[in-house]
Amino acid sequence: MTTATERTVTPGAPTKRRRRIEWMRVVPAWIYIVLSAAIVLPPIAWIVSTALKPDADTIAFPPEWIPDPITLESFAGIYTTTNVRFFINSLIYAGGSIFLALAICIPAAYVATRFQSRRMETLMTGILVLSMVPAIVVFIALYSMFVQTALINTYPMLIVVYTAIICGQTILFLRNFIENIPVEIEEAAAIDGCSRLQILWRIVLPLIRPGIAAIAIFIFVFVWNDFLVGTVLATTEDMKTVQNGIVRYITTGFGNFWGLFSAFVIVAFLPVLMIFAAFQKWFIAGLTSGGVKG
Repeated sequence: MTTATERTVTPGAPTKRRRRIEWMRVVPAWIYIVLSAAIVLPPIAWIVSTALKPDADTIAFPPEWIPDPITLESFAGIYTTTNVRFFINSLIYAGGSIFLALAICIPAAYVATRFQSRRMETLMTGILVLSMVPAIVVFIALYSMFVQTALINTYPMLIVVYTAIICGQTILFLRNFIENIPVEIEEAAAIDGCSRLQILWRIVLPLIRPGIAAIAIFIFVFVWNDFLVGTVLATTEDMKTVQNGIVRYITTGFGNFWGLFSAFVIVAFLPVLMIFAAFQKWFIAGLTSGGVKG
C-alpha cells in the first residue's frame, strides 16, 4: 500500500496550475480595460483632432481624423481676457473650498470619531442623509438670500456654497481615517501632557495625510467640474467658472466655434490631469488606507 510520503508529484504541476489561475484572473481585467479604452479614447482623440484643425475643416464632411495641416490657432484663440478670468475664478473657488472644508471638517471628523454617543451617531446619520439631497433643491432660497444680503457675485459666497455642499462627504470620509488610528497613541500623548488640540495637530494630522490629500483632490475636481453653482449663483461674466466658459462656444452658433470649443476643453482638462499625475501616490494611498480598519 502506497503511503502519502511515497507518492510522486509531477514536477511543475503546481506552477502550471498557479499560472492558469493567474491568467483566469488577469484576462477579464484586460478585457475590461480594452473595452473601456475603446469607448473612452475615440471621443478624446476626436476632441484633440478638432482642436488642431483649421476652422474650415472642423465642419468638413466627410470628417477626417488626422488634421491636415496641423494648426494651433484654436489654442491661441482661447487666450482672451474673459477666458483667463474663467480659469482664475475656478482656481480661487477650488483653493478656497479646499482650505475652508479641511479647516472645518478635520476637527469635526475628529470629534465625531473620538466622542462616541447616541446623539453623535444620530448627527452623523443626519449628515449622511443631507449629503444625499441634491444641491439644486436649495438654490432658489440661496439665491434670494445672497441677493438680499448683497453677497451675490462674490468669491466668499461661492466658496461657502461649495464648502457646504462637500462638507458632509468630507467629514464622513475623514472619519474613516481617524478610526484607523489606535486610541492608545493619543492616550500616551495625553499622559505626556498634550492637549486635545496638540494631539490633533501633532499626531492625528500627520497620520491622516494620505486621506487629506485624497479629499483635497476630490474637492478640487468637484469644484473644477461644477457647472450648476456657477450658472445659478454667479450671474456676471467675470464671476463665471471654467465649465460656464466651455458652454459659451456651443451656444453662440452651431458649427462656428468647434475648434475653440475643443481647445478650451483640452486646456480645462489639463489642471485635473496634472493634479492626478502629481499626487497619484497620495491619492491611491488615501483610498486604500481609508478602506482598511483595525
